Amino acid sequence: MLSSPNGNMLWTGDPEVINQIAGQGTNFVKPVELFSFFDIYGPNMQTSKGDDWRSHRKIVAPAIGPHSNAAIWQAALEESKKLLIDLLKKEQPVIAHMKDHMSEISLHCITQTLFDKKLEYETTQTLYPKHYEVALIPFEVIKRADKAYWDLHSYIVDICDKATDMDKQAPNTTDMTIMDALIAGTRPESAEKHGKVLSRDNLIGNVFFFLLSGHGTAGNTLGFLMFLLAVRQDIQSLLQAHLDTQLGDKPVNTWTVNDDFMRLYTGYTGSVLKEAMRLYNVVEFIPRRCTIDTPITDLSGAQFVVPKNTLCLLNFTAAFRHPKIWPAKPDCIDGTGRYHPILDFDPIRWDSYGDKITKPSDVGLRTYFPFGLGGRACLGKSLGSIMMVGVLAAIFKDYSIELVAPRVIREEASKNGAGEEWIKGRTYDWALRMLMDEVECNLLIELRKELPLRLVSRKQL
Repeated sequence: MLSSPNGNMLWTGDPEVINQIAGQGTNFVKPVELFSFFDIYGPNMQTSKGDDWRSHRKIVAPAIGPHSNAAIWQAALEESKKLLIDLLKKEQPVIAHMKDHMSEISLHCITQTLFDKKLEYETTQTLYPKHYEVALIPFEVIKRADKAYWDLHSYIVDICDKATDMDKQAPNTTDMTIMDALIAGTRPESAEKHGKVLSRDNLIGNVFFFLLSGHGTAGNTLGFLMFLLAVRQDIQSLLQAHLDTQLGDKPVNTWTVNDDFMRLYTGYTGSVLKEAMRLYNVVEFIPRRCTIDTPITDLSGAQFVVPKNTLCLLNFTAAFRHPKIWPAKPDCIDGTGRYHPILDFDPIRWDSYGDKITKPSDVGLRTYFPFGLGGRACLGKSLGSIMMVGVLAAIFKDYSIELVAPRVIREEASKNGAGEEWIKGRTYDWALRMLMDEVECNLLIELRKELPLRLVSRKQL
C-alpha cells in the first residue's frame, strides 16, 4: 500500500485478494477515466460504467454464442492456411515479424466473425482517398499517424453505413454478428429492450473497440506462443503428437468446433495455451477503485481494510507466478542465475502433478483468470480461446517452427570456425535473453524486438 497526497494506491499480486476485489463490482469499480484513449473514435463499451455499461452488455450479448463459436473456429483455420500459403511462397521462409503475422490472423478472424467482412493479406493500397491535408503537418511520423487515424475512421464509417443500410432493408435477429447487434442497438426499440439507444458516435466507437481489443490481445498471445514453441522444441513435439492423435488424417476443412475444439482444449493443446497465458498473460495489471472501506482477506488468511478511494492495481503477472500456487520447476534458472519463464514453461502441470504441487484445476478461477474476472471479465473469452486453439492446430499439424540464428551469431561462428551445433546453442541462449530482457508492458505485455523464426513442413523433417 502506497500513501501519498494524491491518494492511496494498493498494488497486489495475491490471487485471493485479486479475486475478492474483482468480484465486488459495487465496492471496487473500474476507473474508466484511465481508459479514455479508447474513446478516440467515440464512447464505447470499454469506457462506459454503471447502467450504461450494463446496457452495452445487453446489446452485444446476442452476438456471442454457438454460432459465433463455429464462425471464429472456421475463420481461424481458414486464415491460418491463407497465411501459411503466403509465407511459403518463399523458400525456407524466415519470418522476421511473427507477432505481426499473428495479429494479422487475429484481425482477419475478428473482422470475418464479428463484422462479416473478409480481409486479404499483404493489402498495401490506401483504403480510402485522403480527405484531409497532411501536407500542412511538419513531421513525417505525425503525418503517418494522422493518415492512419483518418484511414481507419473512414473504414469504420463505411462498414457502419453499409450495415445500417442493410439493416433497413432486412433486419437480422438470429445468429447475429457483433455488427448486427450494434446496429440493432441503434433502433428506437433498443431503449425499452436494452435501456439504451446507441448514437452514431457510440456505434463507431464500439466498432473500433472490438477491432482493437480483440486482435491485439489474441495476436500478442499467439506471438508469444510461437516464440515459446520455437525455443522449447520438446514441447512443440508433444503438441504435434497430441494434434496427430486427436485429428489423425482428417482434412482441415472437416475439423469442427463441436467435435474437435473441446478435445484439443481439454488436452495437451489447451494446456499449452493455458500455460502460455499464465507466463505471458495479455496485461500486467487491471485497475479498480475502492468506493467504500472494504475488508479483504489475503491468501495467508490475514485480514485488512482497503480504504475508500484507494486505486487498486491487480497484478496478474505476479498472481500467475505466485509460488504458493504455481511453484516454479527446479530447472527454471538460466545461465545467469535468474528465474526464466521459458524454462518454467510446463503444460504438463495442467494434467499431472508431483507431491506438494497444487493442481490449478482444483483451485479454479480463484488463481487463474487470464481473461479477467468479475462482472467486467472479457466478453470474448470463449471466442479468443477457440480462435487460438484453431490457429495452433492449423499451423502445427503440418508445420514446425524453429529459431533462426541472427547475422551476428553467424558472423561470429564464421570467424571462430564454429559448427552448426555451436550456432544452435548460441541462438538458443540469445533467444532466452530476448524473452527475458526485451519483454515490456505498455498497453499489453509484449516483446520489444522480434525473434526471427523459420517455418518448416513436417514432411521435410
